[in-house]
Amino acid sequence: MSKVITTRGGFIASGVSAERRAAMETSPTSKATRTRQNILTAARIAFNQHGFTHTTIEHIITQADVARGSFYTYFESKIDVFRHLAGLIDREIARDVVSFDRKRSGNPIDNLRISNRNYLTVVRRNADLYRLVDEASAHDHDVQKNRLLSRQQHISRVSASIKRWQTSGWADQSIDPTLTAAALVSMLSGFAQWLNVGGDTYDDDEAETTLTDIWIRACGLHDPTGS
Repeated sequence: MSKVITTRGGFIASGVSAERRAAMETSPTSKATRTRQNILTAARIAFNQHGFTHTTIEHIITQADVARGSFYTYFESKIDVFRHLAGLIDREIARDVVSFDRKRSGNPIDNLRISNRNYLTVVRRNADLYRLVDEASAHDHDVQKNRLLSRQQHISRVSASIKRWQTSGWADQSIDPTLTAAALVSMLSGFAQWLNVGGDTYDDDEAETTLTDIWIRACGLHDPTGS
């Protein structure tokens, strides 16, 4: 009798294919890792070529040159493989925007410039996925929910930074950290997507400098030591 399995994404799957997927996630071999990544890469190409709505599993397995059964060894469905791809954005933001190697000086303005520059790079590098997430969110409630959750987490991180800056004397004490964070995140993410997905054209360096300067003014950022 097949077992019922809850996947990492919280989805409940059952049957032989579900058991194989669970086994691959808990103890992947080198071959299994390569095959899974091959399917993800193929899916990204297929989604980019055909769009989220019109991409089929047949498109994906043809691009990956694997059997249909191999696909179901690693993923439950088209939407499952897409959710794994969309998760790449959050993982890259966590690595490059949140946990990057900060300046040893601890200067918030220097670190803010690095963070914003890295964010623009993440969006540029994943412009195809951002475009697809926009499309998929209109068809899948979980994609829409995760998109909102990612935004709320971004706002929460920025709000926490503003509070730290206020506590250490770097930021204007009178501003509301959460509302300011929401406005600044909206500006940065909206600008980045229009620049890299929507068709706007601006110089990347000038855009990064201008966006960060707006953050500095909005937060009243300054060196409290006067140095």
